[in-house]
Amino acid sequence: MVSESAVLHLNSFELLQIIKTVKNPFSRENFMAKVKPNFGEGSFVWYNLGNGIASYTYAYELLHDTVATLSSDVSGAVLVFNLGDDFTHEYKNGTKYVIKKNSFFIGFSSRAFEMHIRMLKNKSYKTVNIGIKEELLLRLIANYGDIYTKMVNDTLLNGYAILEGGEIDGMQMEILKLFPLHEMDEDLLNVLKLEGHIMHLVHDTIVRIMRTMHKMGDLNLDIAKINSLERARNIIYNEYDKALSIKQIAYRSAINECYLKKDFKAYYGMTVYEMLQTQRLEMAKKLLKDDASVREVSSKVGYKHAGHFSKLFTERFGISPSVYRKRFS
Repeated sequence: MVSESAVLHLNSFELLQIIKTVKNPFSRENFMAKVKPNFGEGSFVWYNLGNGIASYTYAYELLHDTVATLSSDVSGAVLVFNLGDDFTHEYKNGTKYVIKKNSFFIGFSSRAFEMHIRMLKNKSYKTVNIGIKEELLLRLIANYGDIYTKMVNDTLLNGYAILEGGEIDGMQMEILKLFPLHEMDEDLLNVLKLEGHIMHLVHDTIVRIMRTMHKMGDLNLDIAKINSLERARNIIYNEYDKALSIKQIAYRSAINECYLKKDFKAYYGMTVYEMLQTQRLEMAKKLLKDDASVREVSSKVGYKHAGHFSKLFTERFGISPSVYRKRFS
């Protein structure tokens, strides 16, 4: 264990040296910075949308165990998507929050906000962050009743509040892959396209978290169990072509089989196998459009017997896979 005296303590912006600034119309000032060579290597890229929302990404590795202090006199929120190694936020009241790889959360902050980011040397840190100013944020979550009140009260009490989001899902990940982590794009048309992705990500992420919070109350589920259910869903979405069993999915999702069966149905409105079948058949439609044979598609989406696949496809879509394929051939 590294002694605290050996840990580098500094302001988060002392890590960086700005190397490029671009001023776009309507007060959109974007900039890119590099990690100073004596601290490590990597980059920090900032895009200001000019509407109360800004996006910033960082991707770097440090030469020293480091605690970077981050403070702000602007109240609002930040959506944090961690694509790299785990790191820890430490707050003035002594609480700590570990941000796991491929997870996300929304952090709310007051005008007197300060925290410390604890990072280890030789680790790979990559995050996409989207900041939202208070006035806009409060309008965005105003219709969410108790959640709105809780976030406002917790932020006033502690200077911050956190809503856990769980694992980054497939849709979020596809958008996050479009963010340039190491370079700043100066082509304004490309920047406008990126801003569209940012707004898409903000909308879907806030809706997802608010829906999760409502279900926690309605279904009496805690965030750990919801994270397990979402992990199970991600397994189904990404590995639909494999022979998945309830036992395997439960083990990999860190949840009891009985809870998985019961809570998955309550949370998603369908059973594990119903979701698996839905995902397989939806993917089959895409493959059939590409003129793949029925037998080939059946195998690619996880069915051993083409006849059984054809029966399920016809029952779901009201048309046989062979006829559906001919429409696009």
